[in-house]
Formats: sequence, C-alpha cells, structure tokens
Amino acid sequence: MEKQEKQIIAPMSGELLPLEAVPDSIFSDKSLGDGFALKLSGDVVVSPFNGIVIAAFPTGHAFIIRRDDGLEALIHIGLDSAKNTAAFKAKINKYARVKQGDILTYVDKNQFSANENALISPVVFSNPNIKVTLNKMNQAVLVGDESAVSVELL
Repeated sequence: MEKQEKQIIAPMSGELLPLEAVPDSIFSDKSLGDGFALKLSGDVVVSPFNGIVIAAFPTGHAFIIRRDDGLEALIHIGLDSAKNTAAFKAKINKYARVKQGDILTYVDKNQFSANENALISPVVFSNPNIKVTLNKMNQAVLVGDESAVSVELL
C-alpha cells in the first residue's frame, strides 16, 4: 500500500507542543494515540479536516472527527476542562458533517484556571499506524495553518 500524506490544518491558535509535553499521562504516554498539543492562545477551535463529528461532548470541550478515509482525531480543549461548561460555546453537534476550517466551538479563556497548563489542548489521532511530524514545534501557529503539522498514515 502506498503511503498517503494527509493534509490537516491547525485547529486552533497557540504554541505547538509535542504530545509528550502534555502534563496528563493519558495523552503524553500516547495511550489514546499519537498527535500533538497546542497551548491555546485564540478563542476559536475549527475542524482540522473534512469529516463527520462522531463525538461532541455536551460541555463543548472535546470533539472526535473522522475523515471519509478513516483518519480520526480527538480534539480536547484544555486540561481538566470537562466540567467548565461556561468556557465553551459549541457550534457543531454529533453526526454533523464538517468542512476543514468549520468552527467547532468558541472558547472563553478567562474561564480557565490560572494554571499555566490549563490551556494545553491535545489533538490525538486514534489510527495505530500513523506518523505525526511537528514542522513548527515550540512555535506559535495560527488557526488554519497548513504547514504546522504533517500527518501520514503508514
């Protein structure tokens, strides 16, 4: 089978971090899959690619999106954010078809704790045979950046 590069965009603005830097072992030890994190600096989160929302958590803090070719991403906004319902204004529901760049949710960063790690937002791909390359690691990226991360199904 030929390797295929999968184009994705940065789902939010922020500092691009390796998944290992996330101070939560469920993400950093890659038990959920490989990926990256962004230390959120903006107020909007968008779909990184075209697909179907297969999970939209009621709080608006996390979404799982699946592309037609099977690439699947969990976007988890902030750490310990599941109970922080005032921080999110979700715009997408489960089973919605989204296009790359469609707004998933708005985020009120003022609702997050002062903990410097609270805004770290993991993006994890559940596919087992995947290569994630951080082209702009430890740099600030803008939502929609096409060159920040490369994802390749092996």
